[in-house]
Amino acid sequence: MHHPDRAPDHAPDPDRLAPRRRAVLGAGLVAAAGIASVAAAAPAKAAPTASGMPFLLGAAGDGVADGSYERELGRALDLTATWADSDWASTHLPVLAPGGELAGWTRALDVSVGAFSAGTTWAQAASGACDERWTTSLQRLAALRAGAETRGGTTYVRFAHEMNGSWYPWSVTPASLADFHTAWRRYRALQRQHFPAGRLVLSLNHNTAGFDADSAALHPGPGQFDVLGASYYNRYPYLSTAADFAGWLPARDRWGGPAGLEAFRALAAAWGVPLCLPEWSACAEASGGDAPEFITALHQWLTAHGGSGAGQVLYACQFNVSPGHDGAFTLLPPGRLPLSSAAYRRTFGG
Repeated sequence: MHHPDRAPDHAPDPDRLAPRRRAVLGAGLVAAAGIASVAAAAPAKAAPTASGMPFLLGAAGDGVADGSYERELGRALDLTATWADSDWASTHLPVLAPGGELAGWTRALDVSVGAFSAGTTWAQAASGACDERWTTSLQRLAALRAGAETRGGTTYVRFAHEMNGSWYPWSVTPASLADFHTAWRRYRALQRQHFPAGRLVLSLNHNTAGFDADSAALHPGPGQFDVLGASYYNRYPYLSTAADFAGWLPARDRWGGPAGLEAFRALAAAWGVPLCLPEWSACAEASGGDAPEFITALHQWLTAHGGSGAGQVLYACQFNVSPGHDGAFTLLPPGRLPLSSAAYRRTFGG
């Protein structure tokens, strides 16, 4: 079960809503990590997209597989996403297998692969306890996506996604950070061996809850991932206006880690990788609201920063999954978020 953007374990500080400084990593931390900042490098030109957007336009959930989402939006999608959180799902990948909902999908794909199930620890994973299962998962994924890369369908693997949250078995704490780094490097080596065509995504939740430290510390080392991801739902905090959106862009959390989209983009630039939003949407629950200005402002921001270079937005995938969420995040067809849905079709649509 996916949990879109759970509430932080701690109530936000009043000053957390104020804009923070735009520099996300100090020169000392960058140097210590052995990573050269490329924030000032010339932007890379994005490859043409079927959507015509400067970033890969994605959606996951209702209406994507059968094409009804695209028809309602009036624009082609470049990417979709799926989740394989359990050990069984990650090794069998039924949604991609023959007869599965996305069996025929040859365009770009974001696959969230769980690191391990409850009862396993990062210390065990660091010692190699998960290698066999991870190998099986990667081999299966490579077989099911064989040929997609040559048709432009890059596979983005979000291993241990949202590990800075507290809701998955693979959540990281400061005490398990070193083991996480070691285990991640094991997974990266296996990915390069068994699925070299895939792109590995270090994907954070935009709220850190449980790790209780600067999420930049999760960086596993140079060359250990290809894209930085940030799940981003309009809640915690809820941004109802364009001014709210603009004010939150550079925000950082109480530990100094990124919270606003510009802070995440600056971090991606410092790390020399593009940024992606593998999950984003409005929210109809009490923690959110129907905010068309958020949709419009997000579209403008994505359009301004789309691209495949370091610090640019490579893809953005709208979370349109209704089952299990009572339509709280669904934009197409219109439901509990009619104003946001209309704004989405007007700005992102054809």
